[in-house]
Amino acid sequence: MKSRLTLLFAGLLVLLLFAAMSLFNHDKPRILILHSYTEAGQWEQAVNEGVNRELAQNRTPISIRWQYMAFTDQTDRTDWNDAAKQAEQVIDTYQPNILVPIGEEAQKYVGRNYVNHAGMRIIYATSEDPSHFGYPDAVNATGIREVLPLAEINEVLHYLRQPSLRIRVLGMDDETGRAEREQVKDFTWAPNSLVDVQLVPNFDAWKAAVHAANQDADVLIALSFNGLPLSATDAHPVDNKLLSAWTEHESKPLVIGVRVPFVEGGGALAVVPSAEGLGTQIGKRIISLLALKPGSALPRGSDSQDFLIALRPKRLAKRKLPLPTIYTQAARASHTLFE
Repeated sequence: MKSRLTLLFAGLLVLLLFAAMSLFNHDKPRILILHSYTEAGQWEQAVNEGVNRELAQNRTPISIRWQYMAFTDQTDRTDWNDAAKQAEQVIDTYQPNILVPIGEEAQKYVGRNYVNHAGMRIIYATSEDPSHFGYPDAVNATGIREVLPLAEINEVLHYLRQPSLRIRVLGMDDETGRAEREQVKDFTWAPNSLVDVQLVPNFDAWKAAVHAANQDADVLIALSFNGLPLSATDAHPVDNKLLSAWTEHESKPLVIGVRVPFVEGGGALAVVPSAEGLGTQIGKRIISLLALKPGSALPRGSDSQDFLIALRPKRLAKRKLPLPTIYTQAARASHTLFE
C-alpha cells in the first residue's frame, strides 16, 4: 500500500512540475525570428551571431524560436506562398509577443500581415523602404532598414583622383535587388554621376551587362547576386566564386561589391553593410521592447549603422587604387582580408 501511495504521489509531483514548467514557459515573452532564406546562409548566420551576442546580456527570461522560409536560393512565387503559409502556421501556434521578420521576402509575404495585430509587436529588418509594408504608421512596428554604405563607397572613389566618375550599377532582379536599386537611385553621387542601374535575371545577362559597362563607365558597383540563375534555360544558381572572379577579370572599370562573397570569390574590393552589426541592432531593439510597459509607444525605425571593408590587396593594386592603410587594417579586423 505504501509503495502504491509513494508511486501515486511521485506521479502527481511529476505532473505538477510539468504543469509549472509549462506555465512558466507560457508566461515568458515569446520571440519568433523569421528569416527569408536558409539557416545555412552566410549572411543569416552573421545576423544570428549579432542577435545572440546581444541577447546574451538580457536578464529577462524569454522563449525564442527561429524559423527559415526558404531552404534553397532558388524559390519561385509558389514556393514563397507555401513558405508564408507554413510561417503563419508557426506564428498562430507559437503566438509570439515579438515577431522579427528579416529580409525582403519575410516582410512581403508574412510581416506586413501582422501590422497592428493585437498582442504582437514587430521588429522588421529589411533593405526595402519600410513604408512599402505599412510599418511607419503601425502602432506595433519598429525596426531597422539595412542601408547600403553608399556614402562610404563614394568616399573610396576619391582615391581614384578623378574630378568626376561615371558609375554603373549591376544587380540581380529579385526583391533584394529591387530594394538595393531604390537606395542607389535615391543617393546623391556628386561629384560623380550615375549612368544606370541594371538588374538582370541570369548570369548570361550579367556577363552582357559587364561587357556593356566597359564602354561607358569608370566604376561598376556589383549589388547582391547570391542565387542568380545561370541562364534563361538553366535555373541552377551560378557559383558565387565563378561570378566574382569572372566579373573582376572581365570588367575594365573598377568593380566594387556590396557583399563579402564578391571579394571572397575573387573580387578586389567590397564596402559592405555589416550583417553582424544589423543583428546587434535587432538584439538591442528586442531588449528595449521587453522593457516597455504595455501600451507604450514603440521607438521609431532606424537605419543600419555598421559597415565593413573586404579586399584583396594584390588585385586592388592592379586596379591602381591606393587606399590608405586603415582600409587594410579594417578588413583584417573583420576577417575580410583575402590574399
